[in-house]
Amino acid sequence: MSELESLNDAVTRVMSGVDTTIAEGDTMLDGPLERYLDVSAGALRTVLAALQLTGHAEPKRVLDFGCGYGRVQRALRAAFPAAQLYACDVDPAAVAHCAAAFGAVPVAGSADVDQIEQVTDIDLVWCGSVLTHLDVAGWTGVLRYFGRALAPGGVAVVTTHGRRMAYRAEQDKNYGLEPRVIDRVLAAYHACGFGYADYSFQPGYGISITSPSWAIARALETPGLRLAGYDEAAWDNHQDVMVLVKDVARLWT
Repeated sequence: MSELESLNDAVTRVMSGVDTTIAEGDTMLDGPLERYLDVSAGALRTVLAALQLTGHAEPKRVLDFGCGYGRVQRALRAAFPAAQLYACDVDPAAVAHCAAAFGAVPVAGSADVDQIEQVTDIDLVWCGSVLTHLDVAGWTGVLRYFGRALAPGGVAVVTTHGRRMAYRAEQDKNYGLEPRVIDRVLAAYHACGFGYADYSFQPGYGISITSPSWAIARALETPGLRLAGYDEAAWDNHQDVMVLVKDVARLWT
């Protein structure tokens, strides 16, 4: 059996035991339940692949950063039943739901990352579709938070809007931004590898598009983190997946 077949079998096995109860208010359920769970399974696949890539043992402490109402956390709970989960989000109701449904330790999120309680000794961070909505300062704050949160050898699995997103944005000019705003984001992306604009209805939160080289360079500026892998459009055939490791040799930087 190939590594891919083994990975797919593991995902199928875990997802067969996932809690499929969806909380009222979970806006990620915007279509059939099967679609919702497919996205959850896709996230789990990237996490298991990252752990396989880095040779990491089963994590004991797992942080779901930007947990929402647990679209991915339900898969993490099923995959790592003995792990201590941490649920962080700016939506207090979402955090409370994850604490009640999946036994997670609640961590109140904030638009100002420096105001979030600093967790430590984390073996695995899942950060799905968070950096995709932040400006450069937001990226820096979140990545530094992960650098402090991870235990030595810990793994962060982080998604970004890369070249696939740029192509899609060029085709339909949507994603919650006016066409002229998307054009500005794309112009900046093509000029320097990073483009961002706020949603009109939510200052400080919007859409970012990043080239792989820009995302990797930004991550490697973070003290203690090294790049273990980068896979384009690996989550839901849409978002890129970047795998970062807390490197003991770089802790002094």
